[in-house]
Amino acid sequence: MESKLAGQMTATQTQLTERTDLQETKLRDTVERTGENRRSVDAADERLRGLDTRVGEVGSVAEGAKTRADRATVLAQDAESRLAQRFAGRNKYRLMDTKSVYFGSGQIEFRSQDVSELDEVAKALAADPNAILELQGFADSRGSDRYNRELARERVEAVVSYLVQQHGVELRQLRGIAMGKAPLAGEKPSAEALARARRVDVRLFTPWSSWEDAQAQSGAWVSNSDPATAAPATKAPATMAGVPDQIEPSLLPRAALEDPPTRRRLTELLRTITPLDLGAE
Repeated sequence: MESKLAGQMTATQTQLTERTDLQETKLRDTVERTGENRRSVDAADERLRGLDTRVGEVGSVAEGAKTRADRATVLAQDAESRLAQRFAGRNKYRLMDTKSVYFGSGQIEFRSQDVSELDEVAKALAADPNAILELQGFADSRGSDRYNRELARERVEAVVSYLVQQHGVELRQLRGIAMGKAPLAGEKPSAEALARARRVDVRLFTPWSSWEDAQAQSGAWVSNSDPATAAPATKAPATMAGVPDQIEPSLLPRAALEDPPTRRRLTELLRTITPLDLGAE
């Protein structure tokens, strides 16, 4: 019995040992698989964190693109509005300065001391090809109306001839009219009053758009109509009454021009403008 029991105990111990070894092997396999799974989870977490970072970056880029698109839309609307305003005011002019050229009694040759005034006017016309010059010729109250109208006309023609021949001013920039006898406004016909009447008034007009461009470039808004409230100019003008030596058309915002939808809208708006709208006959 003892031998039999010893054999059974040995067999049982062997079985238990084998079962223990098998469980240990399974446990080691489970631990290894658990470690691999953990490493996989860690790698997945790392990829998710990187994906979250990229999603955040894409969101930031999208937000910046939306901001730029909104800014471009605002600039495009502003450009369209200013273009419409400039087109609507294409025939509006602003009086920039008034000068007078004087003549002797019965004479059509202006005084030599007034040549500098005309030279200054010619520089202003050359600076802005869209500027125009209005010439009003006058005579004193002596003589007949017909004679004075003819004399005033010849004086205007003398000024026009000087500007065209000496400075190459285009005739399209000149508007002349003979006014005849100059009113004395209640003054007595003294020698001084008669001398002031024998003149040609020179009035320089520039388009509102050119004037706005000049002020935008110089940074000074000077108004001849209201000197009391006008801001002082930042620098002395090169030509008469604040007209710069060279006036360039204002440019549309670069961001608006670089935006394709904005460019298409501006192109479509410009295509609606006909030569008749610009004053062509």
